[in-house]
Amino acid sequence: MAIARDRPAVAPRARPRGVNHLVEALPYLLPALLVFALFEYYPLLRVIYLSLTDADLLKSPQWIGLANYTRMFQDAEFLNSLAVTVIFAFAVTGLEVVLGMTLGFLMNRKGPFQNLVRGAIFAPVVVSLAAAAVIWLHLLNPTSGPVNQLLQALGLPPSRWLQDPSTALASVILIALWKGVGLPAVLYLAGLQGIPRELQEAAQVDGATPYQAARWITIPLLAPTTLLVFFISLVGTFQSYGLILVLRTDGGPVGSTMLLGYYIYQNAFQYFQMAYASAVSVFLFLLLVFLGWLQFKVSERRVHYR
Repeated sequence: MAIARDRPAVAPRARPRGVNHLVEALPYLLPALLVFALFEYYPLLRVIYLSLTDADLLKSPQWIGLANYTRMFQDAEFLNSLAVTVIFAFAVTGLEVVLGMTLGFLMNRKGPFQNLVRGAIFAPVVVSLAAAAVIWLHLLNPTSGPVNQLLQALGLPPSRWLQDPSTALASVILIALWKGVGLPAVLYLAGLQGIPRELQEAAQVDGATPYQAARWITIPLLAPTTLLVFFISLVGTFQSYGLILVLRTDGGPVGSTMLLGYYIYQNAFQYFQMAYASAVSVFLFLLLVFLGWLQFKVSERRVHYR
């Protein structure tokens, strides 16, 4: 008769430590995740659904498929607003990168008025959009504005600025740059202060001029900051519409300031074409996702993190 042998009990497999931590944290994360899903994912899915219907706020939406997207790419106003938005976004973003870096170097310099200079550069960022619009509408007033008075004093012809199709978009770019360049400047200041001083001192010992040190040491080490500034500025400018609203250009004259954000607002809340506005919103969302992906792909080989 075979003698039964006791088999050793198999201990239950322990869960990985990371899983245990996730299970413990889930009750604390769940309320925030629910709020995020309610105010982020649900509106996104709702907009995608509306873009496939004929919703107009006056009747129950009916499914029409991709008709709104077909209409969008055949609409001359949409194509014009897309072109205007691309020009506006890349102009403001490029200027904010260059001017923000320059102002960051200026803010990093030691001097008796250092805090005053930093405050003056950052002040427009905290000024409300409505107040900024009032200031610039007064400055660029074609009849009594200080800018035109200065031009006339210098013997130059005045301009209609926001009322002239040839200068309206440039004026909006100038105002957006004045309003937003303080944030990139502060980000560049933080990046400059994070660069070890030993590198600058070593460059000076090797006989490098300040320009050479900035060109070959400081600016390459600011690449992560430049990437951040470029991404924040590009996404923000592509979504801009409030500036056009408060400046009361209504996308004109002759569509010269019709940004995509304002085009969406106009179709949704002035013409009540919610379905068409939703289709343009989905297009803008996908465009920003693509630009973000493309930017990181292009920059991942050129950006080095310390």
